[in-house]
Amino acid sequence: MKEYAEKQWNSYDNKKEQLEYLMRRFGSQVMKIAYYYLRDIHQAEDIYQEVFIRVYYNLDKFRGECSYYTWICRITSNLCKDYLKSAAFRKFITVGVVNDYNKSLREASRMLEEVEGSQIFRFVMDLPRKYRLPISLYYFEDFTVAEIADILRISESNVKVRLHRGREKLRKLISKEENI
Repeated sequence: MKEYAEKQWNSYDNKKEQLEYLMRRFGSQVMKIAYYYLRDIHQAEDIYQEVFIRVYYNLDKFRGECSYYTWICRITSNLCKDYLKSAAFRKFITVGVVNDYNKSLREASRMLEEVEGSQIFRFVMDLPRKYRLPISLYYFEDFTVAEIADILRISESNVKVRLHRGREKLRKLISKEENI
């Protein structure tokens, strides 16, 4: 019995070390991807925590068919999609904590966008989600088309179409800004 308990404890320590490494290695990317989806730093932080809770509980189930990074990004993507579909999100949007709180969240999000990058970053963040995500993953996170397709669970040709259309929308936003 003592031997079993030691084995369990050692696997716990190993799992804990793996999680700490993965959090250090990929934590900032998880935050960025969650932010690309949600455009709210507080919700992105919540997703970040949930991602690594799930990673911890599923480390033993990781099959190695893709990299840890792709696996963690897929978890992040799925959690963000689930959140956006959730009743809590719809209630938040429809009830709308509209006044000062909502204004301060938008200001905090805008500050992150300004700190995170240039005006181009802000334009990308203004794109509809279906274009914002592939553009962000491709240009800001250096994912390949195949990796983006795997993370978003769409075909590679669909990723290419979204990248093309996203770039077109970006051009229009930029030219519109320059004409003002």
